[in-house]
Amino acid sequence: MSIKTQIPGDILANALARYRDGLDPALIELPEQAVFPGLIPAQPTTARKARCTGTLLGRPGPRFVRRGRAIRYRLKDVLEWLEAAESFASTAEAGRAIS
Repeated sequence: MSIKTQIPGDILANALARYRDGLDPALIELPEQAVFPGLIPAQPTTARKARCTGTLLGRPGPRFVRRGRAIRYRLKDVLEWLEAAESFASTAEAGRAIS
């Protein structure tokens, strides 16, 4: 089965399994449809806009790789982007951070 015919969830599950098996996440590239909304809670259209504006969900978007016309995301870059997000214990704390 080629990557084009695989379901994005299957591609993501396969990539995460390879990561757990010890493959360097910098070597694992995922198609846009596997990352959005599989790992990052945004639609692919939001991701396309973010690549033009440089901002995704209020902060700089994850780095991407262009392979011809295809857009790919390295698992390493996506994990770093997710890890860099601020986390809060309550909505009150989050509200104070925005102000």
